Parts: sequence; structure tokens; C-alpha cells
Amino acid sequence: MQAVTRALSVLCVLAVSLSVNAQTPKVSTVAGGYLGSGVQATSASLSLVDSVAVDASGEIYVNDRGNCRIRKIAKNRVISSFAGTGICGYSGDGGPAHLAMISPTEIAFDAQGDLIFADNSRIRKITKNGIITTIAGNGTAGYTGDGGPAIQASLNVPGAVSADPSGNIYIADSNNYVIRMVDTSGNIHTVAGNGTRGFSGDGGPATSAQLSFPGAVLADGNGNFYIVDVSNYRIRKVDSTGIITTYAGNGSSSPISGNGGPATSASIGLPNGVLLSGNKLYITTTTYIWAVDLTSQLINIVAGSGTVGFSGDGKVALSTLFSYPWGMATDLAGDLLVADSGNARIRKIDSNQIVTTVAGGYVGDGGRPTAAALDNPWHIAFDSAGNLYIADQSANRVRKVSTNGIITTFAGTGITGYSGDTGQASAATLNQPYSVAADSNGNIFIADNGNGVIRKVDMSGTITTFVRNIYAFAIATDAIGNVYASDFDAVRKITPGGSVTIFAGGCLGSGGDGGPATQACLFLPFGVAVDTAANVYIMDTGNSRIRKVNTTGIISTIAGNGSPGYSGDGGPATAASLSDFSLDVAVDGKGNIYIADSVNARVRIVDASGTIQTYAGTGNSGYNGNSLPATQTNLYPVGLVTNAKGVVYESDGNVRVRKIH
Repeated sequence: MQAVTRALSVLCVLAVSLSVNAQTPKVSTVAGGYLGSGVQATSASLSLVDSVAVDASGEIYVNDRGNCRIRKIAKNRVISSFAGTGICGYSGDGGPAHLAMISPTEIAFDAQGDLIFADNSRIRKITKNGIITTIAGNGTAGYTGDGGPAIQASLNVPGAVSADPSGNIYIADSNNYVIRMVDTSGNIHTVAGNGTRGFSGDGGPATSAQLSFPGAVLADGNGNFYIVDVSNYRIRKVDSTGIITTYAGNGSSSPISGNGGPATSASIGLPNGVLLSGNKLYITTTTYIWAVDLTSQLINIVAGSGTVGFSGDGKVALSTLFSYPWGMATDLAGDLLVADSGNARIRKIDSNQIVTTVAGGYVGDGGRPTAAALDNPWHIAFDSAGNLYIADQSANRVRKVSTNGIITTFAGTGITGYSGDTGQASAATLNQPYSVAADSNGNIFIADNGNGVIRKVDMSGTITTFVRNIYAFAIATDAIGNVYASDFDAVRKITPGGSVTIFAGGCLGSGGDGGPATQACLFLPFGVAVDTAANVYIMDTGNSRIRKVNTTGIISTIAGNGSPGYSGDGGPATAASLSDFSLDVAVDGKGNIYIADSVNARVRIVDASGTIQTYAGTGNSGYNGNSLPATQTNLYPVGLVTNAKGVVYESDGNVRVRKIH
């Protein structure tokens, strides 16, 4: 699975490293972060939206998790902030919800009509008069407190919450591998799962069974509840006597199968959410929405076409692309509302099975970049003129921020596809562009990952397919126009004429330091950069290392000890620990190496002496404001680049591009 003052200002020159930095660098937003409040909901931006709920009057509530808010859509479809300040955190109990800091996941209404939601290691409630309180969880991750007051118990990443008509509240305590219930007296109990990850127990007591990351729970009002047993690829049911069984899914993630047959025989894929409506149990998975008939126990695909993406509105549900649909609700007309998480929208499937957008989807081209919305920006690049390009991955676009501070769509229409070659790039369709790079001749290269190609846009704006059959995570160029593209186990070098050779790696694994790069193994190299001397730097993500290939073709490790973690600041970079999901690397003109240490929520710097430091980030990823000192700013760095003056820019999991200056 995170709207601030943002202006493209005069660039600041960075010092060589933190140890000699005369000023404390700050982080500011240069693109993205638009919210939209008091406008029609389809003119607003949502981020990491994975839950939707409807109150008794028909108003819609959305957990805008990436913006650390809960949003409310009135019956006239005007959207506003219902809870949260936009700063991620925990505060405000006993006061108005709109003044509280929250980090909401799944939302639901309880029997009294109050809104309840999971918030880090707590469950919180907002009453109908707008007052927020904590009703479960002490804020410390753990598994304690059964039989006592829920507010004194420890939870561990509760993913979802549900309530039954009697006032009991059910919690998917995901990382404890259990379902817990807060009774009407406020005491907490485990009602499913034995606390050990796995799959077992069908036909017996639910508290003796094993679950694997239960992601959601739903009570039906008759004493039964349903569990989204995520990593077991099943929906499980606990009946009113406490017996657990598999209700849907056969435990296999692929290939998808079983449409029209018994629910327990179907391979449904990775389940996300469940909803009971009428005589059906709806289940969302990565690309589909399934429905189980409660009487016949037969399961059918009712929405989605099997591909992650966005195909636009106005199509029938079975011909519409969804991207990680998650939570669901029904409105007062009985239409199905779906949190289309990857597309940052709330979608509606009406009685005619037509899909439309209810909220989200704002783009914001033609104006200030900080008044625009991004959807999962990945890698970023500058051209020689100083224009900034953003691979706006989930939006199926490459965005351009010009030197005069205007954002536009440079390539892609927003619709998932593969079309448009020999025409204008802005009229072409892309599929999850992960990366973008520019050469010295003004050509822009796009890693069109979902299509398995690299595409090239020339100075006239014409797009063509440059090379095929490369599922590139990252691309970079050198001074003479070669393109370096990283994929699952290799970095490939592509000449300006399109000739492809393996530059480094070619086997999935580790090892090879001190020898030819072509004899080394790599493991998910998610980032690549080239310095002015033509040395190539590789973010060897799965090995938690930065590797360097020098101009003679010899590979070595220059950062990371291969053991995932966070350690080593102030010492040799090769002795430090990096996260096992670090996503990019960049280099400036003075030889400083910058690392997107993503899971550690930091940008780290390796100076010319080989010493590593934290350059920006606190270790927390939730957005905490703009123009703060770099080491007091929360980040989730995804992509990194430096401009001609050495200023570091990072694309952020908080749906922004930010600069550290």
C-alpha cells in the first residue's frame, strides 16, 4: 500500500555530503499532492483508497489513506474532508475528527451509525457528532490483552474492522494472524486463529485454526463472520457455533479458474475485500470482482477482465479494467461501489452493469505542478534543458514539468494499452511505465513495463517502440546515447541503434564481485544510474546492495552488506545494512551516491570517501508536511535523480515528487 505548498522554485546547490553541509537541507514538493475539497468528487484526487462505506442517509465515506484523511461525498457529490488533518500520525482523541491526525485503513459503520476504522495499531471511532476516540489498541504493536479492556490490548497491523448489529466489533489483526472481537462491554477476545501463520483447522474450532495475514473480516448479523485469508487465497467462514470452514477459494493463486462452479473449487487469486449484499457475497481480487450465491454456493466473475489497468468509464463491468479493487459498499439504490485502489478512484457498478467513476481521477494538466495529481509516480529524469519527466506509473502516463513550472502529459492517455507508434506520444497508450530517461540529443525513453517494451519519443514528440521483450524496472542513459535497462536479473545495454547485450548479471542470485559484470548475478535490480565517467550503478534490490560496474566492466559492491536492515550511518557504506526493498540509486557530478532506501523510509548518501549517512527521512513513511528539515521529513522514496546543479529529487510513495535542497 501515503497537499501542501508546492512551487517549482529556484534550485539550490547541495554540498558534497552532510558532513560538510553548511545549511540544513529541506524537502519541498515540486509536483503532485493536489487534494480537492468542496468540489465535485470526480474533480478531486484520492490516494491509496482501499475502503468505502455508505451511511444511512446515502452519503459516501472513503478512506483516503495516502492523504491521511477520511473523505465524505455528500448526496450532491461534493467531496470534503471528514477526518484527518492531512498529516499522518495519531492525535486528537476526544476532539473533532477533522483536527485529528490519522492513518486510516478500512472503514465501516457500527450498529449505532458511528464510523469505525483501523489506524496503525489501534481501532478508532468517530461519532455522529464528529468526535474521535480510540476504542481498541494501546498503540504498541503486539498481541496482548485478551479478556480485558480492548483499549489496553496490543494489536499488530490491524487491516480491517467490521461490526455486527449487536454492537460487537471484529478486527482483522493481520500480523498476529487472528481475528479479534471487542464485545459490547469493551473487552477483547480472539475469535479465530491460533496466532501461528499457516493453513489448518477447517471443520474445527476457529480459535485452533491457522490463518495467514487475514486482511479483512465481515460479520453477517446472524452470528457468522467471513475472513479474507489473504495468503491462503481463500475466504473462510466462522459460523455462529465457532466452527471454521473454507467458503471460497481452493488455496491456489493462479491460474484463475472455476468461474461458474462451486466456490470452494475456484482459484480466485489474491483476495482483498468482501461484501454481503442481497443473496451474494462479493469478493475483490487483483483484477476481478467475484460473487458467491449464498444459496447455491456457486461463484461467478461479475466484474473485471483479468488485466490490471484502467480502460475508462461507460463500459460493462465484465469489459472494464480494474487495478487492485479492494473494499466495497452498496449505495441506497443498490448499486455496487468499489474502491479501485490502483486507479485511485471510487467506481460504481449500476443495475445495468455499467461502470462509472464516483470520485477521484483528477489529473490537473496545464497548470502548476503542485496543483496536479499523480498516481504512483515511479522513476524520474531531467533532460538537458532542465525539464523534469515523471513516470506516473498507475496513471499510464509520463508527465512533464517544464522549466517555466507547467505540468502536462508528455506521453500516454491514461488508458491502459499499447498503441500509437509513429504518432504523437500524448495520443499513445502505455501500460505501467516504470521509468523514463533522456539522452543528450533530446530523445526521451520510456520503460513501458506492462507492455514489455522500451519506447522512444523524439524531439518532434513522435513515439516509436525502441526495443521489445524487455520488462524494464529502470532505465538510464550515458553521454553517447546508450540506454541501460534493468529487469529481473540483469542490466542490459542498448546502443542508439537498438542493439541489445547483457551489461551486468543474467542470472538470478548474488555474487560475482571483483570479476566481469557479465558473470555476476543480480536479484531484482530496481534502479540504475550512470555517472559522467560512464561508471554504472545498480540498485541490486533483492541483495540489499549497491553495485558498481566500472569502465573496464568489473563489478563491485559499494554499499550494503547484503543483510537487510538499517544500520551503518557514519561508517563504511559496504558495512551498512540497506532495506530489502530499496528502489533506486542516483549519482551527482561530484561523485556522491544517493540511495532510495525505501522500506527504511530514508534517502541515504555515500560520499566520495565511501562513508554512508542518512540524507533525508525519519524512518516513518506517512506524510508529515512540507519545507521541513530533510532529516525531519517523512518520506517513502521510490525514484531518485539529481539535476545539473546537484539537487536531489525523489518520487515519493506519498504521491508527490519532492526535492531536497
